[in-house]
Amino acid sequence: MKFHKAWLFVAAGGVIALVFVAVAVPEPAFRALLSVLAVVPLLYVSVRVALGSERQVAQERRKYMKLRNVTDEFIMHVRNLNRITVIAKGEDPPDDAEAMVDDIVERMHGLVERMRQAAGEATSFAAEGGE
Repeated sequence: MKFHKAWLFVAAGGVIALVFVAVAVPEPAFRALLSVLAVVPLLYVSVRVALGSERQVAQERRKYMKLRNVTDEFIMHVRNLNRITVIAKGEDPPDDAEAMVDDIVERMHGLVERMRQAAGEATSFAAEGGE
């Protein structure tokens, strides 16, 4: 969502209404009610801007899915490395635990190289589902 200049007028109107209410309305209860009504446009603009920024950030995140996918795979290997190491240090470790750790570390090194290649590569939204 793009921020339009019209939202500035809505916000400015809210501020002007708030100042007017604070100066011109002597009754405290009525002033409080009108102040709440004057703040509503300001809150509305704030929410619109915040949601627009959030959507823009989410779209930016989805733009670089190649690096995200390689990173997710790397994290999976980190978890497996920890799991195998804990098992290897426990009672009755498997005979091939050291080989398994070496295999995981080697795969992680390969993923670091893939991260280098994937960094900065934009992914089209159509290609996202295929990865």
